[in-house]
Amino acid sequence: MSDSPFQDALVLAPLTVGGNLPFRRLCTELGADVTVGEMALARKLLSGSTSEFALLKSHVDERYFGVQLADRNPDSLAEATRLAEERGARFVDLNCGCPNHEITRRGLGSSLLRKPAKLGRLVEAMKKAVSVPVTVKLRTGWKEGKENVSEVARICEESGADAITLHGRTRDQRYNRAADWDVVGRVAAERSVPVIGNGDILTHYEARDRSERSGVRSLMLARGALIKPWIFRELK
Repeated sequence: MSDSPFQDALVLAPLTVGGNLPFRRLCTELGADVTVGEMALARKLLSGSTSEFALLKSHVDERYFGVQLADRNPDSLAEATRLAEERGARFVDLNCGCPNHEITRRGLGSSLLRKPAKLGRLVEAMKKAVSVPVTVKLRTGWKEGKENVSEVARICEESGADAITLHGRTRDQRYNRAADWDVVGRVAAERSVPVIGNGDILTHYEARDRSERSGVRSLMLARGALIKPWIFRELK
């Protein structure tokens, strides 16, 4: 990897249920450079939920571990970001990609894509709260035909995001369409912070094709890692 831990990196995605600590350790052993914990809800952390605090735990084997948070309030998000840093997170990620209705109906996850200015305030609050890097995970937009990720990514960077992960689908496409790596590449070319590409990387040749097509130097793997964790070793 280069000076930035998010440049030239293979990243294990924040996998709800699947991304537990033993699985992350396995992926690290098999070549993952960066690992991200399962999404934690800021409000549950602030209420002292034991099960939610378990999502902040990492292992010394993990080279570069980050905590992913979901929230819509700058103050509570800032406090949860501090809690993550206190418990050893090397970076904190804001979830703006989850398409699940139970999350989006509460104004969390990918619903934030519809409010770029608000999203910018959330990133700014996180940056002010901690000294570790802050990252954001995005989709291309809320709805097909109304993709606004260029604007959203610009606001995230201007608000202080140190890196951006882009899943190449809109929220309403969920996982049904092929990920649009042309959009991923466009956003990466527009931004000066590292952009990590995500979506439909199940094999080493797909990884090579997506990277060459988009010019993206860092990749995040989700289903590909669940299917065969040794994909990180194959890619290296």
